[in-house]
Amino acid sequence: MSAPLSDNPRIRAQRLIRLAAARTNLLFAGTRIEVRGQGETARALRSVLGGFGARLAGTDRARLVFLAEEGTVEPRALAAEFNVAEGEVPTLLVSDDPGTRISRALTARGWTGTELRAGVVGFIREGRVIAVIETFSTPGADNADARIDWAWSAMPATRALAEDLATSGLLRGRRVGVSLVLEPKTAALALALRDTGAEVAVFSAASETDPAVAAALGARGVRVFAPAGHADPLPATDADNAAGILDWSPDLLIDDGSHLVRLAHTERRGALDTLSGAAEETTSGVRPLVEMAAEGELRIPVIAVNDARTKGLFDNLHGTGQSCVLAIADLLDPVGNPGRTLPRRDVIGATWLVIGFGPVGQGVARHAAALGARVLVLDRDPVRALAAAHDGYGVIASIADPELDTVDVVVSATGVWHTVGLDLLARVRADTVIAVAGGIDDEVALDDARAAGWTERRVEPDLSTWSAPATPAKIVYVLADGGGVNYTAAEGNPIEVMDLSFATQLVALRQLCRGGLEPGLHPIDTAAEAEVAALVLEQRMGRTAVTVPTDPGRAGGAAQHWSTHRYRSEPSA
Repeated sequence: MSAPLSDNPRIRAQRLIRLAAARTNLLFAGTRIEVRGQGETARALRSVLGGFGARLAGTDRARLVFLAEEGTVEPRALAAEFNVAEGEVPTLLVSDDPGTRISRALTARGWTGTELRAGVVGFIREGRVIAVIETFSTPGADNADARIDWAWSAMPATRALAEDLATSGLLRGRRVGVSLVLEPKTAALALALRDTGAEVAVFSAASETDPAVAAALGARGVRVFAPAGHADPLPATDADNAAGILDWSPDLLIDDGSHLVRLAHTERRGALDTLSGAAEETTSGVRPLVEMAAEGELRIPVIAVNDARTKGLFDNLHGTGQSCVLAIADLLDPVGNPGRTLPRRDVIGATWLVIGFGPVGQGVARHAAALGARVLVLDRDPVRALAAAHDGYGVIASIADPELDTVDVVVSATGVWHTVGLDLLARVRADTVIAVAGGIDDEVALDDARAAGWTERRVEPDLSTWSAPATPAKIVYVLADGGGVNYTAAEGNPIEVMDLSFATQLVALRQLCRGGLEPGLHPIDTAAEAEVAALVLEQRMGRTAVTVPTDPGRAGGAAQHWSTHRYRSEPSA
């Protein structure tokens, strides 16, 4: 059953954007997008997409085309217009017009369709491809293998670096353990590592695993330490699976939250006999590694991939910002489930409180504001709070601020334990929605709430209500059980930002394989960081990186020797 469309053009535009993101898992920032039409919906689309950082372009350069024409669009004309050469990334069409049943028109004309992923059908004829997103139709059966292949098709930088690693032989015969949220993009990375000649195993916690993807990855020959749906009727606990991948004796690790690295340094010290290095993906993982290194307890070299510019500036800001805000919006207003309502369904006009104004918080604030939310920011760092004010957001100093009484949605974006404490849960007004962007265990203090006798009621798999024993009629909504909302209730960060992050992971592995690193925390090689960015500029943006001549031997990059300055009494010879 299709969801009815709202008469509000801004809501129609939001739903089209959310549909495109949910069905494709593509990034809007930096992407060439055409919006066709001159009506209110088209104008709202341009406004939101511009706020997300999209590059609005003409058809010949567009990656995504949103159809918001007044009246019916002719499917036959679109089929002819949007043909692209075989091997290119196909143009994706998104429409809210039931008259654009493009896939039916193409099928009637002899095209053959194949589902690229849920709701995205690719039609091939005479070596040409067009991908179509069907309005608000219910998606077809989900094909995990097709979703993995679809993700891989949009990861050119990772592919190029994996091919280089295969040619160099640096990973051949090595055991590489991958600990990441297990969804199609991670599966594509694992397969790319396998193709370099490495032995690969993947670990993922049950709450962060897509069982269909886990099963598909296992069927392709990658060892999986994670629940795999019906193929794994008696799944081990997360602790058993984590111990299992370390007992598998990896040589190298790609870690998330440094959980496996810390496990290897505590309860599974035998893993250090073979483990020669690791690459850490997240802010919440780098923090304990800094502490371990300071105490002299870090026994292996670890590359802080999270601190690379090619990770933090894109994954955290654009990827997590987009995916978390759209995941929250989907849970508040699920397209395809019009019967379920919440007191506050629309982002437009709602007040969002973003706690933490680091890269993730900045991304959440930016995307929520682009969708029409009024954004408040709370950050204990006065410099970051000042930065939020200069970005145009309201700033509150504490949860005692009276403006908290206006908040509809609270998003924790700190990666800090108990950011949303029991005092804040009790302080917010009734029907407030609580969510976590990024996230660590217990970032929302639901453990304290249970201990204090709060009542939990499951409404849907990723939506629960909570109420305090003293005020049972006052309900607070918690999304995704307080886990990171983008990877527990949706498919994680968009493919393009994970292409950047995974490419950075590969150059980190290359750096570790070349040796010479002492135990401790290390930055990624700056030349490798630039290499990744140049690859993406060329392959995704169609641009060649600009090289600015510098003197590499001059400390600090000064243009001239330090003794040359403006106020010299005598000109230099």
